[in-house]
Amino acid sequence: METRALSGIASPADMRKIPEAELPALAREIRETILDTVSKNGGHLASNLGAVELTIALHRCFDVPQEKILFDVGHQTYAHKLLTGRYGQFSTLRTRGGISGFSNREESPCDATTAGHSGSSVSAAAGMAAAERLRGSGLWTVAVVGDGSFTNGMIFEALNALEGSGLKVCVVLNDNEMSISKNVGGLSGHLAAIRTSRRYFAFKLGAKRVFSKVPLIGGGLVRAARALRDLIKRTTGAETFFEKLGLEYIGPVDGNDTVRLIRVFEEAKTKDGPVVVHCVTKKGLGYPDAEAHPERYHSVSPFDPAVGVVPAPLSGFTAAVSETLCRMGKEDPALTAVTAAMKDGCGLAEFAALYPDRFFDVGIAEEHAAATAGGMALAGLKPVLVMYATFAQRIFDQLWHDVALQRAHVVLCLSHAGLVPGDGVTHQGIYDVSLLSRIPGIVIRSPASPEDIPGALREAMADKNASVSVVRYPKGGGISSAGWQNGSGGAWRVKKYGSGAPQTVIVTYGRIGGNVASAAEAVYGDGSRGCAAVCLLDRIVPLPDDGNFKKLLLSAGRLLFVEEGIRSGGIGEALAASEWLGGKPVHIRAVEEGFLPHGTVAELEKYVGLDTASLAEWMKD
Repeated sequence: METRALSGIASPADMRKIPEAELPALAREIRETILDTVSKNGGHLASNLGAVELTIALHRCFDVPQEKILFDVGHQTYAHKLLTGRYGQFSTLRTRGGISGFSNREESPCDATTAGHSGSSVSAAAGMAAAERLRGSGLWTVAVVGDGSFTNGMIFEALNALEGSGLKVCVVLNDNEMSISKNVGGLSGHLAAIRTSRRYFAFKLGAKRVFSKVPLIGGGLVRAARALRDLIKRTTGAETFFEKLGLEYIGPVDGNDTVRLIRVFEEAKTKDGPVVVHCVTKKGLGYPDAEAHPERYHSVSPFDPAVGVVPAPLSGFTAAVSETLCRMGKEDPALTAVTAAMKDGCGLAEFAALYPDRFFDVGIAEEHAAATAGGMALAGLKPVLVMYATFAQRIFDQLWHDVALQRAHVVLCLSHAGLVPGDGVTHQGIYDVSLLSRIPGIVIRSPASPEDIPGALREAMADKNASVSVVRYPKGGGISSAGWQNGSGGAWRVKKYGSGAPQTVIVTYGRIGGNVASAAEAVYGDGSRGCAAVCLLDRIVPLPDDGNFKKLLLSAGRLLFVEEGIRSGGIGEALAASEWLGGKPVHIRAVEEGFLPHGTVAELEKYVGLDTASLAEWMKD
């Protein structure tokens, strides 16, 4: 691809030197670069294609990095990266050692935050703006928020606090009518109604230009017209939600018209306090198939741009969960499914189609989803709450207060558990076990194979003594169940390597059991190092309490534990603290580092020492 302008942009200051007439060509070049890279590396495509002109206008009007731009969630930052000196690295997007697919403070001073979860940008922007006011700098702070993220409760808390603050915060509502799944809720409908008033906004800008040109009294005419407009809005009830909160509002404006956006942001910077700029963008703009099917291009694996993304059938754990929930839904009319904008990602589309009255997508509002599930359980329904493991961090209080404390039985399915490729530090599913195991009465199952999902889900639903029944599983597939012998109690399995009584027992759970078994085969398979038993836990909280399990572990000369999760507060430490072990040492191999980089699963396994070769060397020690 011929490079025209991007290679010469080492900072936003370089972009601001480009003549305004050449900005459409720059936008086309950015789109070509994004499509070329994402089709090779995978990543978030539709949202980034839609935000190109918006990003150019922001960098044209705000002096980054002195002025801060925060991207909520951060998966619409590709154009931002290209305009802030990372063009030469952009081909490494989402690869090991390359640049992140989200904003990342370690990459550039132009990234105000390291992001990956939604809802926090306006709050953080308010804090940064407060610091600028204390310094007396007069600098602006910008929060770019997608309309999907506007369903997150923290956004409303922040907007409420901004009213009357006088802080120089510009909240840019990037309205593309989508989050991850199709937007839901009352705010979505309100924004749709506002979009129909674009003619009014165009008329308003035109009238302002005409009035401003009137000698001597032009400025007064503009102010008088604005006052009349505000009076009419208040008396007729035509104010937007944001204006009712007491915030200045500009919009809606075409978010894919760079020149118009520049004029709007220039107007926003004349305000004395917080202002909301409502931009309507086209998700997937510039790539026809992404425009037609934005949900298909939200997050993609590598694909051929000439062919496009071909929807693949569900597979692995996700398919097993989908099929099982649909069967259970047919059997039990009280079963409901709740998710937070993850219908497709979590494999709930078929359930939603079969049982639309029993499917609830609450938008990007995980806390609300958890409390809603608790309410359903208290009212006699049987809710299954489904989300990615990384977002379980957001619902701890609701699970503790609104589910467990109420003795309400909720089944929580956590997809993408363990090491997660591509999305990096903010999306790793390695913390849920350590965090959620603190909730009184919780039961956590971690099936190692998709074929274990039906049994795990049915047991979780039937386990009424559990405050919360968690079933966690990774993206993709699992291990083979061949050769494993069921232990007593149905909560664990065992496989032996070598001959005789096991001198080494290695306890593990979940997908990583495949690497553990392969390492044990390599080290102990020929019998030269004695016999080893690999104990695969199906239920990890509480630990198995039957006599045979305890006898196996107590008889071992060496006791090892391997888990695809954070060590601190993990199951290995819980086992080591068990009174019945009598202080017997447990050698633990787990994730020691709190924040992991991005890469493939294989690369991450090697990075944390959970690949087969590393585990084999550890077992030899």
